[in-house]
Amino acid sequence: MLWATATLTTLAGVSACSDEGDKQPQAAQTPASRICDGTLDRPAVTALQRLGGADSFEELSGKGNQFSLDRAAAHVHDDVQQRSRCTVYLPDDTSGAPLVQLDFKAADTHPTRAAVLKASPGKDFTFYALGAYAATSDKNSTTLYFQCTTKGSDGKRTRYVDAGIFSSAGQLKGNSPSKDRMVILNSVSRHLADKLGCADEAHLPSTVPDGESVTS
Repeated sequence: MLWATATLTTLAGVSACSDEGDKQPQAAQTPASRICDGTLDRPAVTALQRLGGADSFEELSGKGNQFSLDRAAAHVHDDVQQRSRCTVYLPDDTSGAPLVQLDFKAADTHPTRAAVLKASPGKDFTFYALGAYAATSDKNSTTLYFQCTTKGSDGKRTRYVDAGIFSSAGQLKGNSPSKDRMVILNSVSRHLADKLGCADEAHLPSTVPDGESVTS
């Protein structure tokens, strides 16, 4: 299936990689509570602070760069250049790599735990009981699919939203990077589902349960 190839690429951290290159000049230092258009709830704010070891971060700013929940909702069916992604850097970081980058796109279907484990022998995953499918792999891949029926400008309907985080593994701090990433992604996804009018079908709880670690 098409999603199987796409999923394995994402879980390997390839399709989720940032194409921002070096940090763009329009980056403003922002308190964690205001990151990603203010869509981080209190647990997500704490998770981001723990991941980065900081209270404030730099987020891309300026038209077309700064994350907007409205724009993210409007462009889930568009290509990556048009989608609104939340790109967050550590303060004063000069590597050009984001701490985390969140992206949201429409999807026809979702991966399954069994298929992912079968296709990735020897790989470590942590699965979460969220949405239609949720998992982290290594320190750079975080994936959450939730049910949300939307229609693109071409009239095509899709049943899911594929939410993902690319993260720079070498920058992550704290003792729970897997769950912290999922807490952040779940918080922004809940706001997006509400904006898209699919909160009831998304099955995204306010509290992220502990994950189950599995080696395929």
